[in-house]
Amino acid sequence: MEKKKTGPVIVLSVIGIYLLIPLFFTFLYSLFSEWMDIMPKGFTLRAYVEIFADSAFWMSIGRTVLISILPIVLCTAAVLLAMYVVVVYCPGLDQYMQILCTIPYAIQGVILPISVLALYANAPEPFSNRVFMLTSTYCIVVLPYIYQGIRNNLNGMNASRLIEAAQMLGAGTFYSFFHIVVPNIMNGVMVSAMLAMAIVFGDFVVINTLAGNYFPTAQMYLYDVMKKSAQRTCAIIIVLFCVTLLISGFVFLRGRRDGQER
Repeated sequence: MEKKKTGPVIVLSVIGIYLLIPLFFTFLYSLFSEWMDIMPKGFTLRAYVEIFADSAFWMSIGRTVLISILPIVLCTAAVLLAMYVVVVYCPGLDQYMQILCTIPYAIQGVILPISVLALYANAPEPFSNRVFMLTSTYCIVVLPYIYQGIRNNLNGMNASRLIEAAQMLGAGTFYSFFHIVVPNIMNGVMVSAMLAMAIVFGDFVVINTLAGNYFPTAQMYLYDVMKKSAQRTCAIIIVLFCVTLLISGFVFLRGRRDGQER
């Protein structure tokens, strides 16, 4: 009978508790109206009642979820199609594609949205549309994370050999890649998508520069509330964390269920 390895479990538990300490105190502060001494005073749920009753808050949450999911879906589809060409037809282009997809690491921050705004502000529709520019910019921001996750999973399972085996059984290259290879790397793709979503979900520079009041998201709503109430600010942070956790949990359980069915 093998002994259970409790060491890694203890280490991961300690790290998890350490990372959750700031979130715990943020949640604690959102529940009290005053914290001037060691212990907080004035327990109240007023902050949560106010933000839950504010329709602008829910609209901002919806916009944030939309602008977080849409670029990731588009970028993932584009990278999968590009990797299909690289794996099946042009393996030598992989090194050039890797260089191209890592360039956004160097142009993030305020440089990217200002450049996009200066280039497309006076362009014809739909290129001058703020939501279109925002979606396209986020596609560039998440490109390195999506590409690297897909590439690592394809290399880990030796996709070219798997496609060759499928072709020997009579399957076409397109069918082999998208019906055999892609389902087997879907868990890795989901992990990359969740990492990209966390980056987009917490972004403020790009959304503030490109969209601002045209497309107010949860980050913009949080920025406005920070000027008025620290308690409400903490409550919004907790709600945003819960929304992100629910989306990540749903994707994880969906991927796990699909894996068990296969």
